[in-house]
Amino acid sequence: MRRLALALALILATAPAFAQVVAQHLFFEAVPAGAPSGASYEARQRLTERARTELLPAILDAAGLDGTGAVADLRMGGYRLHTNPSLHLTLRLEDGPADRLAGAIAWSLEQDSVLVADFDSADGATGYALVRFPAGSLTPDRAQRFFLAAAAEHEGLGGGYTAFGDTLLFLNLRSDGGTPYSGLPDEAFAEFLRRAADAFPGAVLAATGRADARLVLQPPQPDSPALAPLRARHAALVSEILTTEPAR
Repeated sequence: MRRLALALALILATAPAFAQVVAQHLFFEAVPAGAPSGASYEARQRLTERARTELLPAILDAAGLDGTGAVADLRMGGYRLHTNPSLHLTLRLEDGPADRLAGAIAWSLEQDSVLVADFDSADGATGYALVRFPAGSLTPDRAQRFFLAAAAEHEGLGGGYTAFGDTLLFLNLRSDGGTPYSGLPDEAFAEFLRRAADAFPGAVLAATGRADARLVLQPPQPDSPALAPLRARHAALVSEILTTEPAR
């Protein structure tokens, strides 16, 4: 686990957070599953940026959390074979409040789930792999092409990834019963990624290890009535930004 903490600390340049306290990392999109398929990546990124600035602080407030120390970064992320702009929220919380916040985000932004991870856990049960590309070379198109190439090696690799600079993080996420969603043990998960990287120009399987990560599903109802107007605002942003975007 120390290897993952070190690798991500170098990527994120936040080593003290990993060294001194447990930081909760929440990964999610603002583009809902039912969004128009023809919207450009630039339009989807505008929606994601608006959600970060206009909705995320209010979601934290509705969850009763102080967002003063929270950091929300815009990244690329893949989910079920599609690449979208995504958000990476870092803040210091216990597991329970982190999961409740994840549920509030999922409900407000109409997401199937939110990924919650602790990269400094001493007993992480989730295998991971980092695939690195040459500096400055990782674009949304290239990340998507590698995502599809990895899924072609094995369909279990098509679940999702998160980009950190020029590195893609793949997590072999598990169900509540401990069964990997990919259908692969960690060793095979990493091996199929290595094969995909070997066949993809510039890609290198850089590291493997274990983390503590889980998917928090969208709850059927929100914990706070303050979230309802935020969900409505998100739907309005989707309509404003994506439905008026010409197909490309």
